[in-house]
Amino acid sequence: MRLRLPAIGMAIALLAAACGTTATSTAPSAPPASAPASVAPSAAASPSTAAASVLRVARLADHYNFWHPVEFQTGNQFQWWSSVFNTLVEAQVDSKTVVGDLAETFDVSPDATKFTFHLVKNAKWHDGEAFNADDVMFTINWTVQNYDAFKGFLPAWNQIKGAEAVLGTTNPPEGLKKIDDSTVELTLAAPNARFLYSITDMANVILPEHILKAVTKADVEKVDFTLGKPGITVGTGPYKLAAFTADQSVELEAYADYFKGAPKIGKIIFKLFADPALAVAQLESGDLDLAFRVSPGEFDRLSAIPTLSVISAANPGIVRIVFKTEAKPWSDKRVRQAFYYAINRQAIVDDFYKGRAKVLMNPPGFTEYPDLNKYAYNVDTAKGLLADGGYKGETFKLLYNQTFPDASAIMPLIQSDLQAAGLKVELVPTDNETYLAKYNDRTQWDGFIAVGGSEGLSPDRSAQYFPKDGKTESAYTNPRIFELWAEGRATADAAKQDELYHELAKILNEDVPQANLYSPNLVMVATKKLGGGFDIHLNERESFMDVETWTLQ
Repeated sequence: MRLRLPAIGMAIALLAAACGTTATSTAPSAPPASAPASVAPSAAASPSTAAASVLRVARLADHYNFWHPVEFQTGNQFQWWSSVFNTLVEAQVDSKTVVGDLAETFDVSPDATKFTFHLVKNAKWHDGEAFNADDVMFTINWTVQNYDAFKGFLPAWNQIKGAEAVLGTTNPPEGLKKIDDSTVELTLAAPNARFLYSITDMANVILPEHILKAVTKADVEKVDFTLGKPGITVGTGPYKLAAFTADQSVELEAYADYFKGAPKIGKIIFKLFADPALAVAQLESGDLDLAFRVSPGEFDRLSAIPTLSVISAANPGIVRIVFKTEAKPWSDKRVRQAFYYAINRQAIVDDFYKGRAKVLMNPPGFTEYPDLNKYAYNVDTAKGLLADGGYKGETFKLLYNQTFPDASAIMPLIQSDLQAAGLKVELVPTDNETYLAKYNDRTQWDGFIAVGGSEGLSPDRSAQYFPKDGKTESAYTNPRIFELWAEGRATADAAKQDELYHELAKILNEDVPQANLYSPNLVMVATKKLGGGFDIHLNERESFMDVETWTLQ
């Protein structure tokens, strides 16, 4: 069963789902530029070659040293977990088409409120225990009962009917039903045409009941499963966790009993680099086989190496400033707007990235409606807005992770532009661990730089960066934006959805809770020995969803 998600609304051809046939519709709008490029497949490896092969990988972005969805915050975790765990359904290379994963097939009601998942019958956990519907029931029940324990990217299970009512209890939500050992039915509180794609996210991995059934909200972050202990941190995925050294490496071994077939590469080692330049050096020397999010500035040099395939593609993620919107003077939208006018984003794209980046509209992922302000660079306008908004020389503490590619070069440029407009800016560079600790501590910054995400894929992808509780991200909690997102997901009328998203875009464009600056091209580099089913997804962090099909000559 596969489903290609719609561009707008619920025109999704879901009726075909009941018979397990393919349902397709118009694809959602994607960021401009090329689709994800493939590396030419190589011949399948022999069993002996597969067992001995080792793929060395790096994703040059922040990482987080946890293995439970309560602490799912980075794209690096997404790639590790895609190799170890499974979701009910997964996304294909276009980041739009949804196919079965632990669900062999699935049925969807015409109004996109009821989802029935028919589970595979031959999946096992890495410790040999059989997988069945009880693991799905446990995962969803524990999640909605302890939903306030989750940080970062949030699971979609809270959309199930009755989920809010069971928070803090041990009761199941009304909309969750086990039909039999291989069938689970979910009923949502409101229609959602994008629900299937939302549960491909690693926040929704299915967890082992036999390992975690006694774990409570109070201790979930401390148990061995969450900390990454081989033999305890088990999934149903193509690779088993063999070793984990926090902030250094993740070592995975092929799981021969994987229900989709044994992986063709024997071992995967994810290397965690504090210095992106070291990763580039290892690509040049051949000590690294695959790297995601390499600086666009390295494109030409790496393209000259005959053993490497270098891909430059549009990036659904972005670089943005997240403001502490509850604190003066940053609480005044005119002051936040001034940041947009003050930063010469086009110069960064043209001069630093040599055109391998895109200046963003605010908000990204939406139609670029003609009545939205593009905030073209204008220092005088920025100065006027600062004065009108009551800015009186307060220091703006700007937190960022200095391990992000290009951070050391770009951040002084941003600081200089802001200071030229009259803002006093203190840069707060941190290592990866400190950044991840501080950006959730609102006493540590007035704004922070966020890199990555997938907002460019669709308007719905930005919703996760506006939590309703206002405790994280920008703390911007205009109630109307949540209504508009919910109404947009629920309507089957494309024109009506566009009207709703247009209103939402205007609110976010004017209020600027986040200043979405630019989107550097994604540069991915792979050894030409890598082939088989290897393909880089439009949303690159999803690329390991079919890792068992890859080969390494």
